[in-house]
Amino acid sequence: MSIDVMNSSPRVIMITGAAGYVGAMLCDQFSKSPDLVSIVAVDKRSMPEILKNNKKIIWLTANLHQNIWKIPALINKPEVIIHCAWQDGELYGQEDLQRQLNIKSTKNLMEFALTSPFVKKIVFFSSANCYGAMPENDSGKYFNENDSLHESEYLYGREKIEAEAIVEDLYEASDKSKGVYVLRSAYIIGPRRHHVAGKKDLVGMLINIFPVVPNTSLHFSLQCVHEDDLIDLVGIITFTVVAPPNSFHVFNISAPGLIYCKDVAETFNKSITSLPPILVRAICFILWTFSSGKIQTPFGFWRYLCFPVLVDSSKMASQYDFDYVYTARQALDGKVGRYASCDKDDSLNVGVQKQ
Repeated sequence: MSIDVMNSSPRVIMITGAAGYVGAMLCDQFSKSPDLVSIVAVDKRSMPEILKNNKKIIWLTANLHQNIWKIPALINKPEVIIHCAWQDGELYGQEDLQRQLNIKSTKNLMEFALTSPFVKKIVFFSSANCYGAMPENDSGKYFNENDSLHESEYLYGREKIEAEAIVEDLYEASDKSKGVYVLRSAYIIGPRRHHVAGKKDLVGMLINIFPVVPNTSLHFSLQCVHEDDLIDLVGIITFTVVAPPNSFHVFNISAPGLIYCKDVAETFNKSITSLPPILVRAICFILWTFSSGKIQTPFGFWRYLCFPVLVDSSKMASQYDFDYVYTARQALDGKVGRYASCDKDDSLNVGVQKQ
């Protein structure tokens, strides 16, 4: 589904984390909606190349845990707020700062959104990692939205769980006049992820850091979602009314199919080496500790290289009558999609799109 054929509703939206991988694509694609007047784009970093000269973008360089962004937000009155901002890479030895950037920022934004009468919808990007990569997981176990969240070691997952709880508690304490959508997405990937991946990103580590693909379990598999499908799903939530508009929703998101070690090895031209989980854990600890966090293998990360976290995404697909365009393998390969022709400097050719 293309953004320009959606039934447009909001005139102004706000996107946090707008300089990031997902946030920048949301700004870029949603700005093509003819009825959308402006996007209030917030990030602690400067505007990325793909958004420069976009006249619909109102750029704010600000930290969400501070309040400087609230005045422009009050002036522009966004009807939809999409919260993508997150400190993904764990800050070595700076957990207090990371809590400010993630937890305090989420609380500050949600308090603003849920008490502002002009806001109608709120979208929060969570993660399938909340369910936890546990030894008892296997390729036949799929988590649904009602299952418990088990991640207790990996800080990224722990903070996403805490942030989800904040969003839900604030919603329950509000007048419940808004639609809140929590998206637990599988790993997001596609052409643009391949182009912009740094060494701290999983794709970047597979390309630049890891000499081999570790095969640690007979049951290991991975889910992905193509960046285009993800953007279109968020577009449906943003620009149409399908679910009950004034309620709290949680959705798993993942493309059809599973990724196995052989698929990762073929995509990144690596060999496969069998390693026991205990050795993978030790390697991750050594890389994390001796690089002082420059190599992003923090505590708990090793389990995501060893045990699968698979989600049932049928609720989202059926409730929104959505058909994924791309399989998990097509997403991993990163050869097709809107950003298939973008250069490493982030310039775009959005004409390339699978129909």
